[in-house]
Amino acid sequence: MTRVLTYEQDTEMRCRQARAEGLEEGMEKGMDQFGGLVSYLIDEGRLDDAKRAAADTSYRDLLLAEFGVGGGC
Repeated sequence: MTRVLTYEQDTEMRCRQARAEGLEEGMEKGMDQFGGLVSYLIDEGRLDDAKRAAADTSYRDLLLAEFGVGGGC
């Protein structure tokens, strides 16, 4: 049996799919940015900063801005 979707159902389904794809892309980008930051900090011998960045989102954001890791919007 073939199921026919209404316009609203089709639109909602497409929106859910787009949100899921956007979330996945955002997570990947965030992981790449964090990985780049940690790599830089380790290379610079700043292990304490790397540990703090892993636990403190405000500090992580400060370091990401300081080093320009990931580019941001």
